[in-house]
Amino acid sequence: MRWLKLWTILVHFTLLLFVSDRVIAAPALTTIQDTLYKADGTRFNGVAYIEWNSFQASDASAVATSSVVVPIADGVLRVRLVPTSNASAGAHYFVRYHADGKVQFTETWNVIPSSTPVALAAVRVAAGTSTGGTTTPPPTLTVPDITGLAEELANRPVKGFAYATDRILKSGSTGALETVQGNLTDCIRVDGTSGPCGTGGAGSSGPGFVDQEVPTGAINGSNAVYTLSQAPSPAASLQLYRNGVLMKLNVDFTLSGVTVTFGSLSIPQTGDLLLASYRLATVGGVIGPIQAADIAVGVISDYNVASAAGIAESKLALNYPTHSNAYDPSANEKAALSGSAGAPSAANKYVTSQDARMTNARPALSHSLLSTEHADTTAATVQRGDLVIGSNATGSPKWARLPLGAANRCLVSNGADAVWNTCLFTGFRTASIPFTGVDGTLEESPMYFIWDNSNRRLSVGSNLNASTLSVHDGGANGSTTLTVRAGHGQGTTVLQTWQNAGGLEQASIGADGVIAVKSVEAVSSVTRAAWREAGTTTDPTSRTDGDSWYNTTDKTRKTFAGGRVNTTPQVLCSAGGTVTTATAVASLGTCSIPAGVLNPGDRLAIRATWLHDGPAAYVVRWRWGASTIGEATVPGTVTLLDQKGEAAAYATGAVIDIDAKGAAGFAGTPVIVDSNQPFGSGITVGFEGNVTAGTDNLRLVQFTVVRYPAQVNP
Repeated sequence: MRWLKLWTILVHFTLLLFVSDRVIAAPALTTIQDTLYKADGTRFNGVAYIEWNSFQASDASAVATSSVVVPIADGVLRVRLVPTSNASAGAHYFVRYHADGKVQFTETWNVIPSSTPVALAAVRVAAGTSTGGTTTPPPTLTVPDITGLAEELANRPVKGFAYATDRILKSGSTGALETVQGNLTDCIRVDGTSGPCGTGGAGSSGPGFVDQEVPTGAINGSNAVYTLSQAPSPAASLQLYRNGVLMKLNVDFTLSGVTVTFGSLSIPQTGDLLLASYRLATVGGVIGPIQAADIAVGVISDYNVASAAGIAESKLALNYPTHSNAYDPSANEKAALSGSAGAPSAANKYVTSQDARMTNARPALSHSLLSTEHADTTAATVQRGDLVIGSNATGSPKWARLPLGAANRCLVSNGADAVWNTCLFTGFRTASIPFTGVDGTLEESPMYFIWDNSNRRLSVGSNLNASTLSVHDGGANGSTTLTVRAGHGQGTTVLQTWQNAGGLEQASIGADGVIAVKSVEAVSSVTRAAWREAGTTTDPTSRTDGDSWYNTTDKTRKTFAGGRVNTTPQVLCSAGGTVTTATAVASLGTCSIPAGVLNPGDRLAIRATWLHDGPAAYVVRWRWGASTIGEATVPGTVTLLDQKGEAAAYATGAVIDIDAKGAAGFAGTPVIVDSNQPFGSGITVGFEGNVTAGTDNLRLVQFTVVRYPAQVNP
């Protein structure tokens, strides 16, 4: 039994030595630390995905293939990695920067050994650079550093706007590579156009096609005239696209032969791409006279001639007439046809103004609807749709020609009875829009419904005439509303779209309520902030990278990136203090934290900077509510003093630690205090001080209190 216990102790001791040896043998690490910015000066926020393949470190440690995700908050990047410049050949790190739901850029790192943190410029190398081994690459490498690389890159063609895979390429007007457009069965010409095989060649006929042609002309924002290689026929077959948006003939541009002229509002801007597709007039076949041409015997037979043509093979030489003249009309019959005023039939073949059988033979004469030609004094049952004007002496409705006047009325039947109404109303006011009223009559509302044709403006609800479309309920108790409701088959089609003068989308509202815009500008005023969010008591359950919201329970704004929730630090106070020459304690600055701001798990970063003038000593102290924290007496030789500390909040109080350093190598005594003073109803952080000689002065240069809200990420 004793031997068994001794054996167990020896095994555990051996394992401990093995583990300790492996810990001690861990490779050295280099700290990469830097601050990243965007081009607009704001700090980069996102994550860095760092990947590497297996390699051997300088101390022969084996580093396995793996990856790590490093968060980048407010631009700060910090990570510790095994050096690769002195590792096995080919060792390097591949880094992808991810933000706003996508990879923003990538780069390659070759980490050098260093006992102090190094910046990104010291580790970045060009993709494909030899790393590892005994060669340490330069801290930076640009295109001019590689001889001939710039010239080689300039000589290589680039992908154009119409580039696609698995298609034949052509050189576009800018020299960029573009895909030849057309059907898979089309043939391609030398100029890069395509069409059905056989079109445009000798012996062929039928309409020709030009697809995806780039019109000739400078695209510089001011040139409006461009030239096609051929004239579209018909002109309406021209489909002209600007950046993929179809332009409309005689609205966005006009066409004359091969010349395309854009309107002032549709002139292509620098960088735009124009593509034209159109049909051509009949191409191919024989053009011009044929001298002494013969058709070989047997080339044309009855098989090639339609039976309806009535032409037999014996008549193909045109040596015989192709029809009989037995049924040709006579001269009088031809004259009768040209002056016919009746309906020809088997019994009345020709009825003209020259026909003696007609007592009043003539062409039909035009006449007014309300004329004696339509007089009707016979009473009859009113039928649905009948229109009756006036009435006879007995009150029976009739057709009649009446003098125009205000009393003229129309009797319109609905099939059961008749209703009198105004026949025709033409007294509408300028710009008013007629509509059918409650009793079926035409009405107008010039105060609430107008169309300004000169300026092309429609006003609904008022006559403001302020814009292309003005919607405003101008009634005494009016309330302007606008409803845009998705259809049953809406799918992913947007509800509303706003475009610029070139027809490109600038903003839209999707059927799911998502608003997409190029940018948003909001202006705050003294009466209201530009952005106001009601917030949510709990974090949203559905989150994606780039989401942002305000949590009313935690009193903080939060973001989501890299698969985790991040809280945003809050500057509670940041201001300059006052100065004192008194030997009694004086308050030089305070930061009042309202009730409900601090929560258990929060941390406050507190900092104060002091300036002293005079030979005598001085006293500085912090106050946490009613408690004095960190009082220190500082020699007069220390003219500059910086204090920093933190307060970690828990349910019933806070743990506060303070440290100080000053000029002339002064270092204060660190202080850490457990304060049980509650902060739920608010707390005040105070900065106090005094001099010991009346000729000295003490100034609180600046103080800052920053809150780091609690955030749990299991």
